Amino acid sequence: MSFWSKIFGKNDSASRSQATRLSGPATATPETSRPLKRGSPITVCPACRRQASALVTICPTRGSTETLPATGPEWFEALQAHVIAVQCNDTAVRLFREGRLDDAIAELGRGLEVSPQYATGYSNLGFLHLRKGQFDQAVACLLRALAVDPHHQDAPDHLFDVLSALIDELVRIGCGDGFLSTQPGGKFDDDNRHMCARAIGALIAKIGQQGIFKAGSRPLASDLFMEIVISNVAQKMADPRHAVSLKSAWSDIGGWYR
Repeated sequence: MSFWSKIFGKNDSASRSQATRLSGPATATPETSRPLKRGSPITVCPACRRQASALVTICPTRGSTETLPATGPEWFEALQAHVIAVQCNDTAVRLFREGRLDDAIAELGRGLEVSPQYATGYSNLGFLHLRKGQFDQAVACLLRALAVDPHHQDAPDHLFDVLSALIDELVRIGCGDGFLSTQPGGKFDDDNRHMCARAIGALIAKIGQQGIFKAGSRPLASDLFMEIVISNVAQKMADPRHAVSLKSAWSDIGGWYR
């Protein structure tokens, strides 16, 4: 079973399709990557609409466990905040299509400041940070989207794109500097390990700890997730010895490799 189908539980053709999408530079996703998604119509959000006739309504802008009276002022304030967040999201989509990534990021941030429980805003913000090669920010936003809405459909796909970009960056480092050095200094820490490769490893470990990706229907354990990534990097570099050196470079990350 291929790396992609093993991690993501997809069939081989779908896995190959996703695996080949990231052929551009490591600092940006390709033109064929998933687009930003527009928000729901500028009306009541689905969770609120389903409860609109009830005496007590749940609004996702306040979290799934907090209830607000459907006729109370706080509920209307929450609804208004949600509408603003959706409007900002749709404006960000337009700005992105115009090539104005920084303006789109700022617009999404404005919406999320008003409505910090808007998962689509975080997912799209993560996508934009990925387009700028800002992997730390991308992961933080996408994990936040899933924390707000564990069933959000787009955030795991964008995390897949982040993971693929990080793997490509590791391949670039391995082919250029190598993961280990004979002496410290420059790009290598006191233990002769490539510092950027270790930073990427820590980010991949952070993704793996969430149990988002699955082998079939079962979430991958963190250590197995890291092992699969290491194996895939070595496979792309066409030399299994790179798996050993990368694993050594990732020593102590997440407490798995010592």
